[in-house]
Amino acid sequence: MMLSDDDLAAAINDELNDIAAEAKMRGEAGTADWEPEIDSHCVLRICLRIEEEMGIEISEECVPVGGFKDRESCVATLMMHAKEAAQKALKVKNQTEAK
Repeated sequence: MMLSDDDLAAAINDELNDIAAEAKMRGEAGTADWEPEIDSHCVLRICLRIEEEMGIEISEECVPVGGFKDRESCVATLMMHAKEAAQKALKVKNQTEAK
């Protein structure tokens, strides 16, 4: 299922909000200066949600070593990779149907 840009951004931000709320419940207060705001484990969790909702596969290569320094770069990067994966999946589908 394809998501609009707004829906895709909302799904990513919803997952980031859930991750932050869960960290707060565990008593984790923010990150140290040397830690990324969004670590690679969180990014993979977001990728899994996008993959499930859109029926695509996002390459793990989109996850920078250590994670993202801020929410904006995380959302922008994941949106770009999700769109690329969706276009690739559509191309494969169209080629398969044409046969």
